[in-house]
Amino acid sequence: MLKNFNYKNFYLIALLILISFVINFYVGSIGVFPVDTFIHYDNGYRILLGDHPIKDYWIVHGFLIDYLQAFFFKIFGNFWHSYLIHSSLINVFVTSFSYLTFRLLKVSYFLAFTLSISIAILAYPVSGTPFLDLHSSFFSLFAIFFAIFGIIKKKDFYWFWSSISLCIAFFSKQVPAAYIILGISLFNVYVAVEKKRFSIFLFYILGGITFLALIFLFLIFSNISIKDFLLQIFFFPQSIGTDRYSSYNLNIKNVFFDFKFIHIIILSLIVINITQIIKAKKYFKKEKFLIFIILLIYSFSIIFHQIYTKNQVYIFFLIPILTGFLFYFSDTINNKFKKPLIYFFLILCLFTTIKYNERYNIKRKFHELTNTNLNNSIKINFFGDKLKGLKWISPHFEDPKNELRKINELYNLLKKDKKNKMLITEYNFLSSMLGQKLHAPSRTYDDISFPLKNSKYFQEYQIFLIKKIKSNNINSIYIFEPKKISNERLNHLIFNYISKDCFKFNDLDILIKHLEVKSCKELG
Repeated sequence: MLKNFNYKNFYLIALLILISFVINFYVGSIGVFPVDTFIHYDNGYRILLGDHPIKDYWIVHGFLIDYLQAFFFKIFGNFWHSYLIHSSLINVFVTSFSYLTFRLLKVSYFLAFTLSISIAILAYPVSGTPFLDLHSSFFSLFAIFFAIFGIIKKKDFYWFWSSISLCIAFFSKQVPAAYIILGISLFNVYVAVEKKRFSIFLFYILGGITFLALIFLFLIFSNISIKDFLLQIFFFPQSIGTDRYSSYNLNIKNVFFDFKFIHIIILSLIVINITQIIKAKKYFKKEKFLIFIILLIYSFSIIFHQIYTKNQVYIFFLIPILTGFLFYFSDTINNKFKKPLIYFFLILCLFTTIKYNERYNIKRKFHELTNTNLNNSIKINFFGDKLKGLKWISPHFEDPKNELRKINELYNLLKKDKKNKMLITEYNFLSSMLGQKLHAPSRTYDDISFPLKNSKYFQEYQIFLIKKIKSNNINSIYIFEPKKISNERLNHLIFNYISKDCFKFNDLDILIKHLEVKSCKELG
């Protein structure tokens, strides 16, 4: 048995695991963009306290990432390091799985390892901390890899795991997973019919049914309403997506030039495959063509999502991924052009890795820290060891000391207030710091999380918020923002849903507002 053991793969994967973990762990410790950085911090902790998404806090994205973070807090404790272990391990899986896939495709050890190092740098480290879009994209990538394993090894059971991975991706964040699910499902039917192996389709469907059955059981045991589940996971997010699409202005820059290096590789893949189609009609039935199609489905879905969501840019990991597949297809190229092509794209991959590593990992532009001086970052000297290792700097304050001073001020206010209270803020880590529930009504703090008056789901959120205040006997509501809180902002966060007459207003600070809940018609 040991004679067949591939020591070279073992040592290279071990090295990749170390590198991919350390890179992400290090980068994730530098700087924060609160609304995205802490989105899962408190919510992971809230689950340990007995809360559940949908029922106890309003969500517009998938919820599995919160439960994953709860798992890491349970295992490693309520610390910043537990947060980074979560994202760093996902980076490990992406890197290792990519390497194994490249080797399955007969990409050389050197190229597979080099490209995997590039993936380790460009995959999760651009965020560093757990991030919805990355979870959705990478679990979708795992689904693609499983499908490729199934095609090459001719083992249909891999499609079961492909389906499971797509479900995990969707319930991490609905898009881009939804686009990929649609494409892969159609592709699955095509492969099943073409290969006359309907077990492919059956395994794929079985994976989806199995996962949805588990979700259904989770809803029952967690006492989460099916109606609320459908509303927060499907209907309300769909309305947000529609608004984004209708308001987006497509142009040559955001479609092509922003992602030109990705497009160069995709175009090369298309040219190679079109050439093969012209040469041989039976190419449509070959494994290479099937892999080409599945790769296009994934790539275009990710690019489409990036262009339309106006979200943090994270998709440059596609460059080493696509380059690896380009090397797989290169054996169909004339030997005269093969080596120059390989050298060109390897150099391109190395160049872009250096370029985007400097932009996102070193200068931390991903979290809108572009105009901050990372050299001014400071260690947090309160909250005990819970945030140990985090070098604090954010785009909100020129001097991070002032920001931390205000956060500490709010922390002490919350600590002194022994009543049942609700905190509305983008600094979603204070609940875990205090070790108590702060009953934030929504998981995220951006504008899309709160339905506007013209939204058909406005009343649904209004009912949800009122119920939450009443059922938890909330006496105080604290609102904290990194800038002066305007009346318009207060209306958006609370007064559009509940009348001002229901509160006694205490203007503690331009950044901190305190509302005492009074008896009124709406709240009883």
